[in-house]
Amino acid sequence: MNLREIIMDAIKYPIRDTRKFLIFCVLIILMSLSTVLPSYGVKNGTVSIILSLVTLIVLFVVLGYSVEVIKGGTTGDDTLPDFDYVKQFVLGVKALILDIIYFLIPAIIVILVASASGLFTSFTKIVYISIDAMANNTSNLTTIMAAVPQSTMNTFNNALTVTLIVAIILFIIFSLMAFTGLVRFAKSESGTEGLRFREILKDMSKVGLLKIIVTLIVIYIIAFILTCVIGLIGLIPYIGVFIGMFIGVPFVLLFIYRAIGLLYADA
Repeated sequence: MNLREIIMDAIKYPIRDTRKFLIFCVLIILMSLSTVLPSYGVKNGTVSIILSLVTLIVLFVVLGYSVEVIKGGTTGDDTLPDFDYVKQFVLGVKALILDIIYFLIPAIIVILVASASGLFTSFTKIVYISIDAMANNTSNLTTIMAAVPQSTMNTFNNALTVTLIVAIILFIIFSLMAFTGLVRFAKSESGTEGLRFREILKDMSKVGLLKIIVTLIVIYIIAFILTCVIGLIGLIPYIGVFIGMFIGVPFVLLFIYRAIGLLYADA
C-alpha cells in the first residue's frame, strides 16, 4: 500500500464497527478514572487504590487490543478485532515488556558510553568544585564556573557531545526496530519473535527504511493535528472534555496502530 492508501484506510478504520469502537471508548474511560475522578473531589485512599488497579488492568487490555489492531492491518482484515479481555491483557503485558527491553538496550549502551568517555567523572568534579566554591561564600555563577579547571570542562563538553550523538542515533535505530519488533510480535503473539533482530532487519528491508521513516512521520503529524482538534473540542462547555478525551483519544490510538499494521503488510 502507498502512503495515501494507508492514511485513508486508517482514518476510516475506527468507525467501521461502531459497537466495538464504543466498547474501546469505554475502556479508555475506565483507564482514565484514576486521573479524572480526583479532579472532581474523589480523593478517598481506598477508592484511589482501586481506581489505580483498574487503570493498570485496563491499560494492559488496551495495549493488547492495539496489538491485535496491528495484526489485523498486516493481514488486511478490515474489521476491528473482537474483545477477548484475558487474551488481550496477556498480550498487553508482553507488549509492555517488549517496549521496556527496547528501551533498556540503548539506555545501557548510552550509560556505558557516558562512563567510558568520562562524562560522569568530569560532571562529579564540576559539582564538587562548585559546592566548594559556594561554601566559600561564592554565589556568582561566572566565578563558580571559573573555579573549574579548563581540562575538566573540556572533558565534560566532549563527553556530553559524544554521548548525545550516540543517544540520538541509538534512539532512532531502536525506535524503528521496536516498531518492527512489535509488528512481528503482533503477527505471532510470541515475545521471542519480537526480539529476533536479524529477522527484524529483514522485515525493515522488505518494507523499505525510507518508507517506514516517512510513513511514521506522517502518521504522527496527523495524530498531532487530530490531538490539537481534540483539544479545541475540549473547550466546548460541559460535553467538550467528554467528546475530546473519551472519543477523540480512542480514535487517534486506533488510527495510529492501524496505520502501523498496514505499513508492515508487505513484510
